[in-house]
Amino acid sequence: MEFLTLSYFVQVTELGSFSRAAASLGLTQPALSRQVRKLESELRTELFYRHGRGIALTPSGRKLYAAVKPLLEALADIREAIQEDSERMTGTVTIGLPPSLCATLGAPLDERFRWRYPDAVLRTREGFSGILMEWIEAGRLDLAILYDARRGRSMHVAPLLEEYLYLIQPPAPNGDSSPLAIDALDQFEFVLPGPENGLRRVVDAAVRQAGVVLQIKAEMDSVAALKQLVLNGHGATILPFGAVHQEVEAGRLVARRISSPAMQAKLITATPLNQPVSRVTRAVLSLVHECVEELVRAGKIDGTMHGMPSD
Repeated sequence: MEFLTLSYFVQVTELGSFSRAAASLGLTQPALSRQVRKLESELRTELFYRHGRGIALTPSGRKLYAAVKPLLEALADIREAIQEDSERMTGTVTIGLPPSLCATLGAPLDERFRWRYPDAVLRTREGFSGILMEWIEAGRLDLAILYDARRGRSMHVAPLLEEYLYLIQPPAPNGDSSPLAIDALDQFEFVLPGPENGLRRVVDAAVRQAGVVLQIKAEMDSVAALKQLVLNGHGATILPFGAVHQEVEAGRLVARRISSPAMQAKLITATPLNQPVSRVTRAVLSLVHECVEELVRAGKIDGTMHGMPSD
């Protein structure tokens, strides 16, 4: 016995008419009648009394209906459960974010992910671009956002954002917050990330192109520590606005955009080539673009968005 034929039998039984059942199933009445007669032939018994007022179940028909109805209901429940599972986003995604972005993007991305996909898990790891690149290539991350990444053979990258870079200083009486020319940077003392840092490579390339020599007094691979050194009066630093927007809004730091096209840091998304990009990872990638775009519109990140990469 086939489940489809049995479902036809149940429909005829419950509607009490071959014509009504045929209309409900989208079949012609002769086609439906043939299916039921085939079932009766297989069982070697009549399932319906056919009379002038319609049809009624025979004792064999009642017995078959009592057995088949719960089976079909159970099958429908299983089908619905499987469809729900296939539509429900599950699994774990590990994303790596640079410190200059994590403080701004990390929390809203996690909150939106948990609200949108409650059955999945998002793990966020913070690290400078060089470390994140190593983790991507080692398969420790499903997705990363990198500064000035050199394209490795084992990862796929796509543009996300170009951020403007700012001179970050402590506030001063009658302090200037207007944009600053790149050739004016030689008058400041700096605390910066180390030379292997992706953001630092952007800065070094820009000042080298402009013929400017920076006075670097300390190197620190920690955005929090760099900000603290600036707050304590140990020099200025160069960071994207998103890394300091809270301190600027609170009046604790001043940010001046460096007016040079070279002083823009390219942020890219990276996924490993040696493993498939899961459905939930693609969902996180979409949320990254969504959240970054909102942060740009809100003025918490200063930069130019790029569109979603094609699949």
